[in-house]
Amino acid sequence: MASPSATAIDAPTGPSPKRASWRLWLRTTLTSSLVIITLAGVAVVGYRTDWKMPSFAALMGHNAVADDDWCKTHGVPESVCIECNQTLAPKEHNYGWCKEHGVAQCSLHHPDVAQLKASPVVTQIDFARAERALALKPRADNNGRCKLHERRIQFASLQSVDKAGVDIAVAEVRPITEAIVTNGEVLYDQTRMAHLASRVSGNVSHVEKQVGDRVRKGDVLALIDAAEVGKAKSELLQSIAQVRLKQTNLDRLRPLANDGTLPVRQFREAEAALQEAKIRLLSAQQTLSNLGLVVRIEDFVNVEIERIAERIQFLGLPATLIESLSGESTTSNLFPLRTPLDGVVVERKVVAGEVVDATATIFTIADVDRMFLALSVRQEEAKYISLGQTVLFRPGDGKDEPEIKGAVDWISTAADEQTRTVKIRASLPNVTYGLRANVFGTGRIVLREEPKAVVVPNEAVHWDGCCNVVFVRDKNFLQEGAPKYFHIRKVRLGCKDENNTEIIVGLLPGEVIACKNSVVLEAQLLKSNLGAGCACCGKN
Repeated sequence: MASPSATAIDAPTGPSPKRASWRLWLRTTLTSSLVIITLAGVAVVGYRTDWKMPSFAALMGHNAVADDDWCKTHGVPESVCIECNQTLAPKEHNYGWCKEHGVAQCSLHHPDVAQLKASPVVTQIDFARAERALALKPRADNNGRCKLHERRIQFASLQSVDKAGVDIAVAEVRPITEAIVTNGEVLYDQTRMAHLASRVSGNVSHVEKQVGDRVRKGDVLALIDAAEVGKAKSELLQSIAQVRLKQTNLDRLRPLANDGTLPVRQFREAEAALQEAKIRLLSAQQTLSNLGLVVRIEDFVNVEIERIAERIQFLGLPATLIESLSGESTTSNLFPLRTPLDGVVVERKVVAGEVVDATATIFTIADVDRMFLALSVRQEEAKYISLGQTVLFRPGDGKDEPEIKGAVDWISTAADEQTRTVKIRASLPNVTYGLRANVFGTGRIVLREEPKAVVVPNEAVHWDGCCNVVFVRDKNFLQEGAPKYFHIRKVRLGCKDENNTEIIVGLLPGEVIACKNSVVLEAQLLKSNLGAGCACCGKN
């Protein structure tokens, strides 16, 4: 039998089973009661509202209108509904579908449809603008059978427009640029870039330029102490001396050969020896020329060999450099490594005393006055690009930097194997030297620049399922007692930026359109179409 102390230790310390059961019953009862009360409240509200959702009129704050004078279809009092009683606001003449521009009620061919106080004037310039935009690339099509343009969206009053939060904008004329936007990377112009190696192997005697130094064509970058150079100079001196010796010998034998004292064969051998010496001289001269050390033999006529040796000792070195070296070295082995173009030293891989050979690049020079821009364009957009098109590039995040203007100068004939994009290259001027290689940014390849395009805010344009539409305010909207309604106008869209959309055709400048919260009009339009059959063809 267990001891009393053991029984006390093993006893449970939590609430009793009876108390836990009571709490569970109370929780369940309260939850069920709340559900029943909620359902009862819904039932009361449903009974009082005849189980109907709040109407468009209620949302607009028109509960005060009598039920028998409310047009449930169009959301306005029936006594002022222009759709039910078209004598209040007769519909404009229906000009039908414009095949040329792909809209109904074409405002270019029929400017009288524009909701403007004054009669608009459409010129050939307007037609040419639309033609350029439509011919450039495919545009979103509208459904020619759609009849929604015959509808109008009406408000009961100006107050209802304000309550709905609908704001307006005016179709404006402003310049707009249609472009292909893609990422770009700045590179050095490969046609204006030099990777330099020494033409001969040797030791680096002096380094004259550092990374970042601007250089001019012909400037000395470094001096290479190369035995091959000294040997070539020695060959030149020996050849000059041999030519002079052979020439002197031939001149001495010529009189003897003329009077018959000297055998002709011996004279011919002297002539051949002279020609052979001249050939060796030309070979020595060519060897130095191949190293970039140009020698004019004509300059050494009547000059002593000692003086010639002094002149070719520092052959190819500028006078200022010779003066700095005159007290340091008397070697003839120095070879100047020169830059072949103007530019900047962007890489240096050598120090004085280092051994170099003809296979290692030791300097890289780049002309940074002009840079390359590499762009990757999707295949479906590459067909719109041609040589010479303007390119606008903004380095960095694209917000604070000005755009740099260039031109397309190369289009790849193949797509990238991995990205399946087409490489485009453009040349960019770098007048201020603000462009740096390997910098990324945003490039725009300009397809079309329209100085007088008709534009509207992006939020003013809507897709109703088959057409792009905007809501145009009636020209008499603000007149006292006039119906407050918007026309539904089909439009053809052009290019688009962060804020605005180009309207190729469908609107004329100055027309007032619904902008902010224009989705309210779109919602009413879709609501009116529910149960009305096909919204496009108007058939039940």
